Amino acid sequence: MSKIPKDQIKEQKSKIKRRSDDKFAYRTVIISCVLSIIFYTVSLLFNVGVISIFTNINILFNMLDVLIKVATILLFFLFMMISVGNYKELTGKPLNWKELLLLIVLSLGQTLLNLWVFVFTFIGLLVIIIYLYIVQEL
Repeated sequence: MSKIPKDQIKEQKSKIKRRSDDKFAYRTVIISCVLSIIFYTVSLLFNVGVISIFTNINILFNMLDVLIKVATILLFFLFMMISVGNYKELTGKPLNWKELLLLIVLSLGQTLLNLWVFVFTFIGLLVIIIYLYIVQEL
């Protein structure tokens, strides 16, 4: 018969598993935050006009330019939302509306120079927020 009870062995295994889960969760917070910062800087460079891939050649290139700008903004919002949400879950606090509103303002603040980018980004943000709300409720 062993000197260590089985319950104590099970508790040690669960503690080790919990630490590895926390380590993985913190890593996802950091990775998603780094990705969101990359997309934020890229979208700022595109939306301010520092980097311009297409000039006013024709309407197809203008639409592609707007699509690239909107996609980088939405990817920034999505990855930052994941990062903040995972961090809040680790600390045990829920994501509140103030933080969500700050992310929305940061995302829409980049679009003020182009009306089409603003409209499509606003629609995309609404879709992402509605999707995340529905998934959270299920």
